[in-house]
Amino acid sequence: MATGTSIVRVPKEAQKGQVIRVQMVITHPMTPPRRDPQTGQETPGYFLTKLQLFYNDQLVSEMNMAAGISANPFIALPLKVENSGVVKIAYEDNKGGKWEKTAEITVK
Repeated sequence: MATGTSIVRVPKEAQKGQVIRVQMVITHPMTPPRRDPQTGQETPGYFLTKLQLFYNDQLVSEMNMAAGISANPFIALPLKVENSGVVKIAYEDNKGGKWEKTAEITVK
């Protein structure tokens, strides 16, 4: 998978007021800054800096990230659902990459 691609999983259906688990895997190398021991040249890190979780276009959670997060991070967040709609994650990295992924849920 290419850098920035993701998988987002939510239950297809939930009961009104239920707390669901939003699970995601984001493909990203998440490398820290490194210094070549022979040349002393520093290679900058490449990592996710921010992740936002939206529910029906309303921001419900935001995470600031850094190079200490593992490569291809798996993240699971709780979300209380009241209405059917769209769960969206938006994330960006320190080199200007920005991505989004959505998943739909039906609330009964």
